[in-house]
This record gives sequence, C-alpha cells and structure tokens, in this order.
Amino acid sequence: MLENLIINNGTMTPVFNKEITSYDITLSNNETYLDINYLPTDNSEVNIIGNNNLNEGNSIVLIEVLANEKITTYTLNVYKETAVTSAIDVPLEPLEVTKELPTYVAPSIAIVCFLIILLTFRILFIRKRK
Repeated sequence: MLENLIINNGTMTPVFNKEITSYDITLSNNETYLDINYLPTDNSEVNIIGNNNLNEGNSIVLIEVLANEKITTYTLNVYKETAVTSAIDVPLEPLEVTKELPTYVAPSIAIVCFLIILLTFRILFIRKRK
C-alpha cells in the first residue's frame, strides 16, 4: 500500500487515504503526464502504468503496489482539460455574397406571414355560425 500520494501538477479528489483506491484527477491542457509523488510502505515495489502522453479528455493511470506478495492497485481517473482558443486566435476570412435575392422575396415572405396570422386569428377567435 501507499502511505501518501500527491499529484503536483493536478487536482486530486478525494484527499488521499491509503484505504481508498480510486481518485479523480483534473489536469490542465498544457500537461502531458502526472507529476506523482508517493511514499510506499516498507519493502513495497511501485509500478506506474499509463502516465505518458495523456490526451485531452479522460484517461486512466494505474499505480500498482506490490507488498508481501499482494498487489494493491490505485486507479487515477484523469480528466485533461481541452485547449481553449479565443476568437482572437482564429483568423477570420471575408464573407463573400455570390448572389443577391430577388426583390420580390421579402414582400412575399411578409404576405405569407400576414396570411398565417389572419388564418390563426380566424380559427381562434371567430365562432362558427350555425
């Protein structure tokens, strides 16, 4: 087992407890691996698996601790934040209008909208005559 576990370049929840074997780690986008400090119990051998080139999104890093012929595995569920790009970083291309709409389109849309409103008014507010 581990006596202590600290992630120097990320945020770990919950706080380390040697009896808890699963942790959530949040890692910033510019990091490629977890900077892990650990303190094993006496005569323990530690092996870290999957801590190279962490990708954006979710990854799993395992810490295997071999002591007295028993393996304890700590699972680190790593979420590496996605890169944020601002509008300043994205080059804008000019918008080209290739064809203008005919002049009758706007009045046609207005007439259709007026007829829909008129029909709705008729259906909702005028009672049928018997």
